[in-house]
Amino acid sequence: MPTGTKNQSTPEEQELEGVIKFNLLHREAPLPFHSGFPELNAWRNLLYELGLTGQDSSRYGGLGYGNMSMRTGDSQFLISGSQTGGIRTLGTHHYVLVTHADPSGNRIESLGPIKPSSESMTHAAAYAAGSWIQCVLHVHHPQIWGDSDNLGLPGTPPDLAYGTVEMATEIERLAKTTRGPVIAMKGHTDGLIAIGSSVQETGHALIDVLIRSQTQ
Repeated sequence: MPTGTKNQSTPEEQELEGVIKFNLLHREAPLPFHSGFPELNAWRNLLYELGLTGQDSSRYGGLGYGNMSMRTGDSQFLISGSQTGGIRTLGTHHYVLVTHADPSGNRIESLGPIKPSSESMTHAAAYAAGSWIQCVLHVHHPQIWGDSDNLGLPGTPPDLAYGTVEMATEIERLAKTTRGPVIAMKGHTDGLIAIGSSVQETGHALIDVLIRSQTQ
């Protein structure tokens, strides 16, 4: 039988990248089947090769970065697991289904073989911005992030840290008012969020910004 585990970070851990900052109720079980998984995972592996997700001992305390998700129901989404950013090729055992998210209560419930990404609350907030949002990709890229204003990207205030209720609230607001497709998380070093009506659309939005950042 699946077992439930709760996770809540300590004040000291709140300052670290990659730490789950929400209240988590996770049940261990095989990942539920979803027909869209191969496309999401293919894009994730491509983003790894482009350096938009990964792991670097000289950045972010050496922790993996980048996570991606796709909507599977009104309030459910499939998301890559905690600290999988540095793994070159992911499989089904690296993903988890978020079955319920309560941004205002800072609570996530999930089902799968791994705990969900520490950015799950941000993904949940983006999906709450509108049913048209079917995919959320969170990546890191110093050049795009540092030049986000010149690239015309909407951005969150620099005093909002990743994984917080405040960041989630602002992402939801920006997703509603700007419709993205790429948002700079200015309080989360090098962090970017892409949203779209499909995995392909969201992935191409990121690639477009990457190309513009290197050719302007």
